[in-house]
Amino acid sequence: MVIEFSINVENAGDVPFVKVSGEIDVYTCPKLHKVLTEIVASGSPKVVLDLENVHYIDSTGLGTIAHAARTLSKSDGHLNVVCNRPQVRKIFEISGLSSKNISLFDEAAKALAV
Repeated sequence: MVIEFSINVENAGDVPFVKVSGEIDVYTCPKLHKVLTEIVASGSPKVVLDLENVHYIDSTGLGTIAHAARTLSKSDGHLNVVCNRPQVRKIFEISGLSSKNISLFDEAAKALAV
């Protein structure tokens, strides 16, 4: 079974809103890395990454997201992650990334409001 992977970038006011669908793994990570790197390089202090439609994330995907968060933190930026699937949320909690400059939210509206 092949799950379609897509990334859609919008701006919610002045905040980049990155909506990802499918699986984030070694095959799809380069695309996500490219998008996040471009957004972070643009100087935005806050980025919202919507993983509501992500069914699976591997360590490569987690590393890509962690790298973007680390880069944002160098300029006091922050990454808000929308994640309501228990299996995906658990990966962030176990890795300890949710205690760094990544905040987890159940809804996009809450992630954008902070």
